Amino acid sequence: TCLNMLCDCFPHGYLLAELHSPFLEKNSKHHDAVKNTNATFGWGTKSGREYLELEPRMTLVSETSYNEEMKKYTIRGKLFAIIGKNMNNRLAVFKW
Repeated sequence: TCLNMLCDCFPHGYLLAELHSPFLEKNSKHHDAVKNTNATFGWGTKSGREYLELEPRMTLVSETSYNEEMKKYTIRGKLFAIIGKNMNNRLAVFKW
């Protein structure tokens, strides 16, 4: 996999990955990034820990929902931070 090649080619490093939930994968036609294109999301994750099965040399440093940042600025952000924490995109940081 790409993760294996990344770890093979570099002795150590960090990977920042944008993750989305399986819910978004099923409803990609409504997502603002792809709704006006023929693109679709092929899969989603419930947790960044799912990546660790693909490449055991990696560890998950952190995983933060974008809603956590947005709750600082809008009522909608505060609402989604409570009820939809992992439904929106998340930033995951991995290291190896």
